[in-house]
Amino acid sequence: MLILQILLITTTHAIDLYLLDNQKNIKIVDKTGNWDYINIQEAIDNEPEGTTIFVKNGIYNEILYIDKKINLIGENKDNTIILSESMQNRYSICLNSPNVKLENLSIKNSGPGLYCSGIKITAPNTQINDCFIYDTPVGIAIFTSYNTINNCEFYGCSDEGIVLLGTSYSDCKYNKISNCKFYENCDGIELQYSTDNIITNCIFYNNTHTAIDAIASSNDRNMILSCDIYNNDVHGVFLSSSSYNRIIDCNILDNDNGDIVINRDSKYNEVISKSNSYTGVFLSFLLYKKFEKPILKIISRFKEKIINIA
Repeated sequence: MLILQILLITTTHAIDLYLLDNQKNIKIVDKTGNWDYINIQEAIDNEPEGTTIFVKNGIYNEILYIDKKINLIGENKDNTIILSESMQNRYSICLNSPNVKLENLSIKNSGPGLYCSGIKITAPNTQINDCFIYDTPVGIAIFTSYNTINNCEFYGCSDEGIVLLGTSYSDCKYNKISNCKFYENCDGIELQYSTDNIITNCIFYNNTHTAIDAIASSNDRNMILSCDIYNNDVHGVFLSSSSYNRIIDCNILDNDNGDIVINRDSKYNEVISKSNSYTGVFLSFLLYKKFEKPILKIISRFKEKIINIA
């Protein structure tokens, strides 16, 4: 009885903190049945917009579809686990409403298909904080703009940790990815037709392909700021037909097939470093022929250098 009382007091204290911070209605999901709901999706379906759904520690074998503005908060990232087996190329969690917030969750999708994802974002202005996404082909697939991903960890994603998926007809822009860690995935972050995004203070290492892979085309005006990118099996940063991007104050080194690799039709990209020299921080560039000039501007504290290839 005393142990139960302590647990209740501890959980109630955590919920009180959320009330003070958010001033919103809170409902509790607990597999033991001691609180409001046993299943997370049931809480999502039955509660109004603006509710904070607090999920107690446990393994939840659920696939979640969120189509209203809610906060879904786990008790502890390491012990509040969404463990899904979706249909082919589907998701563990779909965010289909603006202004949804996820926090303190571990997420795995073991469903079939190369494009299964932990989280699929189909609405703008979502927030994902302090989550661990692992052992799924795609960690987070973003199809929209103005989303924020902060302090998350991506491991064992066989395609990519995060993919930003615009098209020639739909925007994927102004997303911010910060303070995240990507390791032992294929790509850390992949961009396709994605512009004006910011990747800042992230760490990429031991990925089996490329840390930041801008493929297809039209990945323009993105900023990579203060990131550590090292020991990836192929490239550190790859830019394909992408222009006006800025790589600022990053440590990019010891990536097996080039630290910064730029293919044809990429132009007016900048690498900016606080260092007084062009070596040390940025160790290698692979520049293909027939660029429109200028190809790449490298700026250090006191120098500016523009590289042109005939």
